[in-house]
Amino acid sequence: MKTHVSTNLAVTFLEPGKERLTKQKFNNSIENPVEADVLTFGRAYSQLLPADVSYNSVIETKEVEYTE
Repeated sequence: MKTHVSTNLAVTFLEPGKERLTKQKFNNSIENPVEADVLTFGRAYSQLLPADVSYNSVIETKEVEYTE
């Protein structure tokens, strides 16, 4: 049996002077979020970033458990 455990979102952005993206994680998001809502969330979060930080994307991670 497949059971949903959690859905997490991570907003990624590039800070000046860094080569790797930074992730800000948000745990326990709703199950199966709508793509447009996820993108809107990422854009809204980007408004809180300093002007010299570049918003990149939102990563959705799902965790499921399989049992017999």
